[in-house]
Amino acid sequence: MTYKDLLQNLADEATDNYKDYLQSKITAQENVDDELLPEKTQQYKDAAERLEKKFSAVLATVKNGVGLEQPVPVEDLNDFLT
Repeated sequence: MTYKDLLQNLADEATDNYKDYLQSKITAQENVDDELLPEKTQQYKDAAERLEKKFSAVLATVKNGVGLEQPVPVEDLNDFLT
C-alpha cells in the first residue's frame, strides 16, 4: 500500500465515521430516553479525533520527503490501520 492509498483509506474511514457521528447526534435528539446513545455518540467523536491524528501523522510523513507513491513499511501500516 502506498502513502497515497493509506491517506485515501484514512480519509474514507474518517468520512464514514463522521457521518455516523452526526447521525448519532440526530438519533440522540429523537430518543432522549435512550441512555446508551450519548455514549455511542462520544465513541464516534473519539474515533474521529483518533483518525484525524493518524491522517495528520501520515500527511506529515509525506511532507517530510516521503513520496505519495512510496510503499508504507508494514510496521507503520499496521499502526495506522488499527
